[in-house]
Amino acid sequence: MDIQEIIKRVDSNKVHQIRCGDHRFIDITIVQTEGRFFVRQYKFGKRSWYDAFLEHPDGAMKLGDLIVPIKGIVPKDLEAVTPKVNKAYFKLLNILYPLMRLTYSRKKHEASTLELVPQI
Repeated sequence: MDIQEIIKRVDSNKVHQIRCGDHRFIDITIVQTEGRFFVRQYKFGKRSWYDAFLEHPDGAMKLGDLIVPIKGIVPKDLEAVTPKVNKAYFKLLNILYPLMRLTYSRKKHEASTLELVPQI
Protein backbone atom coordinates (compact mmCIF):
# COMPACT_ATOMS: atom_id res chain seq x y z
CA MET A 1 0.00 0.00 0.00
CA ASP A 2 1.25 3.45 -0.93
CA ILE A 3 -0.24 6.95 -1.05
CA GLN A 4 -1.21 6.57 -4.73
CA GLU A 5 -3.26 3.45 -3.93
CA ILE A 6 -5.03 5.31 -1.12
CA ILE A 7 -5.77 8.28 -3.42
CA LYS A 8 -7.15 5.94 -6.09
CA ARG A 9 -9.45 4.20 -3.59
CA VAL A 10 -10.67 7.44 -1.96
CA ASP A 11 -11.40 8.96 -5.36
CA SER A 12 -13.26 5.86 -6.58
CA ASN A 13 -16.26 6.11 -4.19
CA LYS A 14 -18.36 8.72 -2.41
CA VAL A 15 -18.64 6.83 0.87
CA HIS A 16 -15.96 5.06 2.86
CA GLN A 17 -15.61 4.36 6.57
CA ILE A 18 -13.57 5.66 9.49
CA ARG A 19 -13.17 4.71 13.10
CA CYS A 20 -11.46 6.24 16.08
CA GLY A 21 -9.53 3.78 18.24
CA ASP A 22 -11.34 0.47 18.59
CA HIS A 23 -14.83 1.87 17.96
CA ARG A 24 -16.92 0.53 15.10
CA PHE A 25 -16.48 1.83 11.57
CA ILE A 26 -18.98 4.48 10.44
CA ASP A 27 -19.85 5.60 6.93
CA ILE A 28 -18.47 8.97 5.87
CA THR A 29 -17.47 10.91 2.78
CA ILE A 30 -13.70 11.26 2.53
CA VAL A 31 -12.23 13.70 0.03
CA GLN A 32 -8.66 14.16 -1.05
CA THR A 33 -6.81 17.14 -2.35
CA GLU A 34 -3.12 17.23 -3.20
CA GLY A 35 -2.63 13.80 -1.66
CA ARG A 36 -4.22 14.78 1.67
CA PHE A 37 -7.45 13.29 3.03
CA PHE A 38 -10.26 15.15 4.78
CA VAL A 39 -13.63 14.61 6.45
CA ARG A 40 -16.17 17.02 7.93
CA GLN A 41 -18.96 16.87 10.44
CA TYR A 42 -22.57 17.37 9.46
CA LYS A 43 -24.15 16.54 12.81
CA PHE A 44 -22.78 18.14 15.93
CA GLY A 45 -23.72 15.79 18.76
CA LYS A 46 -22.04 15.64 22.15
CA ARG A 47 -20.31 12.33 21.42
CA SER A 48 -19.23 12.72 17.82
CA TRP A 49 -16.49 10.94 15.92
CA TYR A 50 -14.87 14.37 15.51
CA ASP A 51 -14.59 14.88 19.27
CA ALA A 52 -13.31 11.32 19.69
CA PHE A 53 -10.48 12.00 17.22
CA LEU A 54 -9.60 15.25 18.99
CA GLU A 55 -9.24 13.30 22.23
CA HIS A 56 -7.47 10.25 20.77
CA PRO A 57 -6.24 10.81 17.19
CA ASP A 58 -5.38 7.18 16.39
CA GLY A 59 -7.84 5.41 14.14
CA ALA A 60 -8.37 3.84 10.74
CA MET A 61 -10.08 4.44 7.43
CA LYS A 62 -11.61 1.57 5.51
CA LEU A 63 -11.45 1.86 1.74
CA GLY A 64 -13.20 -1.20 0.38
CA ASP A 65 -11.23 -4.15 1.74
CA LEU A 66 -8.21 -2.00 2.66
CA ILE A 67 -7.85 -0.74 6.23
CA VAL A 68 -5.38 2.13 6.62
CA PRO A 69 -4.16 3.24 10.06
CA ILE A 70 -4.56 7.02 10.43
CA LYS A 71 -4.17 9.96 12.75
CA GLY A 72 -7.17 12.29 12.71
CA ILE A 73 -5.94 15.84 13.26
CA VAL A 74 -7.10 19.40 12.75
CA PRO A 75 -5.02 20.70 9.82
CA LYS A 76 -2.46 23.30 10.88
CA ASP A 77 -3.28 25.17 7.66
CA LEU A 78 -7.07 24.93 8.06
CA GLU A 79 -7.76 28.40 6.70
CA ALA A 80 -5.63 27.81 3.59
CA VAL A 81 -6.91 24.28 2.92
CA THR A 82 -10.64 25.06 3.41
CA PRO A 83 -11.24 26.31 -0.18
CA LYS A 84 -9.45 23.24 -1.55
CA VAL A 85 -11.55 20.90 0.60
CA ASN A 86 -14.72 22.74 -0.44
CA LYS A 87 -13.74 22.25 -4.08
CA ALA A 88 -13.02 18.54 -3.50
CA TYR A 89 -16.44 18.03 -1.88
CA PHE A 90 -18.13 19.87 -4.74
CA LYS A 91 -16.24 17.83 -7.34
CA LEU A 92 -17.25 14.59 -5.62
CA LEU A 93 -20.85 15.40 -4.71
CA ASN A 94 -21.57 17.90 -7.50
CA ILE A 95 -24.94 19.66 -7.06
CA LEU A 96 -25.66 17.76 -3.84
CA TYR A 97 -22.94 19.65 -1.96
CA PRO A 98 -24.40 23.16 -2.35
CA LEU A 99 -27.84 21.78 -1.50
CA MET A 100 -26.51 20.05 1.61
CA ARG A 101 -24.85 23.27 2.73
CA LEU A 102 -28.26 24.94 3.00
CA THR A 103 -29.07 22.70 5.98
CA TYR A 104 -26.16 23.62 8.28
CA SER A 105 -23.89 26.44 9.34
CA ARG A 106 -21.19 26.74 6.70
CA LYS A 107 -18.57 28.20 9.04
CA LYS A 108 -19.20 25.56 11.71
CA HIS A 109 -19.07 22.83 9.08
CA GLU A 110 -15.81 24.11 7.60
CA ALA A 111 -14.28 24.54 11.07
CA SER A 112 -14.92 20.83 11.71
CA THR A 113 -12.54 19.76 8.93
CA LEU A 114 -10.36 16.91 10.09
CA GLU A 115 -7.35 15.62 8.19
CA LEU A 116 -6.82 11.87 8.05
CA VAL A 117 -3.06 11.26 7.95
CA PRO A 118 -2.17 7.72 6.81
CA GLN A 119 0.36 6.00 9.05
CA ILE A 120 2.15 4.05 6.31
